[in-house]
Amino acid sequence: MEQIDIYDQNGNPTGKIVSRETPLGKGEYRLAVGIWIQDSSGRIFLTRRSMEKSYAPGKWENPAGHVQAGETPEYAVIRELWEETGISVKTEQLIFLGASCAHPYLGRDYGVRLDVALQDVKLQAGETCEAKWVSFSEFVRMIEAGEFPPSLIEHLKEYRSAFLRFAGQSEATLPSLLN
Repeated sequence: MEQIDIYDQNGNPTGKIVSRETPLGKGEYRLAVGIWIQDSSGRIFLTRRSMEKSYAPGKWENPAGHVQAGETPEYAVIRELWEETGISVKTEQLIFLGASCAHPYLGRDYGVRLDVALQDVKLQAGETCEAKWVSFSEFVRMIEAGEFPPSLIEHLKEYRSAFLRFAGQSEATLPSLLN
């Protein structure tokens, strides 16, 4: 059973460790991480959530997951990327994009520039069922069409400027859904 640290709203560990499935009390947060991959053509890498997932099955997202007890966000995002896709990166490749807070989750989001062939991606059964590269305009269309989980959109709102700089885009390129 996966164990997680509990944090306060400011991202400070409370010293409490619980099972990932444990309901949280008032003012308690889980820490989650996500990573955006952009290739040398400017495309964004996405994975599709398994239809077996209880939350947002079949929706597209960036590789992401929970920080386990005792992990740093950097280690967790590298582990999650490897587990979900078989893609390996090093800490020094990570670009910190920002922090977010949408109860019960605190988010730490990263970017990495990397060229990966889709045939080299190893999807994790029960977690991911498909992967693809999309242009930034296709990414925007997917946001507008509701193809991402609501939680991804809520977190992205909080670090949108850093994400746009990472993606080489201007503020005008994202839809009003992210305001």
